[in-house]
Amino acid sequence: MKRAIDNPQINEETKSVRINSSGWYIKVLGTLMDKELQERLVPLGLSLNQFTIIMTLLERDGQTQVDIGRKTMLPAYATTRNIDKLESLGYVQRKRHESSRRSYRILLTDSGKNLAPTLYQTTKSVNSLFLSHLDENQKGEFLRILKMLTSKHKLHT
Repeated sequence: MKRAIDNPQINEETKSVRINSSGWYIKVLGTLMDKELQERLVPLGLSLNQFTIIMTLLERDGQTQVDIGRKTMLPAYATTRNIDKLESLGYVQRKRHESSRRSYRILLTDSGKNLAPTLYQTTKSVNSLFLSHLDENQKGEFLRILKMLTSKHKLHT
């Protein structure tokens, strides 16, 4: 019996599906951008997940772990682990939530806030690197389309 994977027709159809898949290219682009960003975060002693948590707090400080996890799309255990690490680095602190005995607000320390200019520049630099083949109108259109495609998830609002 011939296995499907050894069938040239199926192999070609699979290749055709992949090379015509927007999801494939979005995944590849995201992976490449994540890799580049992670390399630039190493000298700061930060992981990609820790970076996203700090950026989320720079946008709105004092969020709960649940809010941060939802916004960064990290599972609860990863959110907790990364906040623990950021706390040990002195970038965040936990403060008991005013109206919930179970919750804590996560606040940036001065050291965490001082990372902002470097993180902004790093983000701009990585985006510039990957979008350098687009003119300004194309960059704006690309961002508009990405926002439209992700709008139902309310991640960028």
